[in-house]
Amino acid sequence: MTKFRFFLPVIILALIAASWTPSVQGQTLQDSVAAMARAFKGDVGIYAINLQNGDTVSYNAEKMFPTASVIKIYVLAKLYQEIKEGRLSMNDQVVLRDSDKVPGSGILLFMHNGMKLTLGDLSWLMINMSDNVAANLLTDEVGGVMKVTDFIRSLGFKHTMELAKIFDRNVYPDSTLRREYGIGVTTPRETATFMKELYEGRIVSKKSSEAMIKLMEYQFYNTSIPRFLPTYRDTIEIAHKTGALNATRNDCAIIYTPRTNYVLCVFTTHNKDQRWITDNGAEVFIAKVSLLIYKSFVKKEF
Repeated sequence: MTKFRFFLPVIILALIAASWTPSVQGQTLQDSVAAMARAFKGDVGIYAINLQNGDTVSYNAEKMFPTASVIKIYVLAKLYQEIKEGRLSMNDQVVLRDSDKVPGSGILLFMHNGMKLTLGDLSWLMINMSDNVAANLLTDEVGGVMKVTDFIRSLGFKHTMELAKIFDRNVYPDSTLRREYGIGVTTPRETATFMKELYEGRIVSKKSSEAMIKLMEYQFYNTSIPRFLPTYRDTIEIAHKTGALNATRNDCAIIYTPRTNYVLCVFTTHNKDQRWITDNGAEVFIAKVSLLIYKSFVKKEF
């Protein structure tokens, strides 16, 4: 009888602990993400959502961050709205001029004056090569910076804006925002929500959403979110858009796996490591966060 009395509380406690396992695991993931973010030498914002069960992880999710080239997914969405409403077509052509050329990522900077490109060509270059010239040309085609921001507002996002074309002096009316955030501003939650709605087929139309996702699946820059994920492109597909400035590194993605799909957006700014190398501290940090989220959202389900 003594033995039974001794072990009964232990058994009860074990059963209680087992019943609380999901909450403990969820809290552990949140704590781990927060600890990683606090240790990073810069400002961090993170938002992830499991598209199967709705689980979320966040850190500074409402904080405003420079988008860098992540803003280009919103320019792309505005283009698809223009196409849906019959004002533009992916087959429409634009003539490249020397005056269109700006520095930074992409290849159009090096192409010859007078080159003809379709809006479809420009879309591919803007998303997959993050071509700055293509982004500026498409911003012009859809009506300019203000039209892109008005479109973003129509989606219900209050803090996401395109503020200027790249290396362009014509700025959004609030020049303070332009000085602080560069070409665009967003929050991790808003861009993650945009990606979730894209996944659900609710950005412009189901057909348009699918086309935009397909473009992002051919992303050229894969040193952040995809970096440490196992069997990438074998059993995992990732549709994502990166963004980078000297002190900023961002990546936002829809990750498709055999077990579940999820969205992850990581923004970093005021980074101490500003080197333009593969092992930039922010890019490695984003990759480590990505692997941690993967292990929680996906691996534990096997």
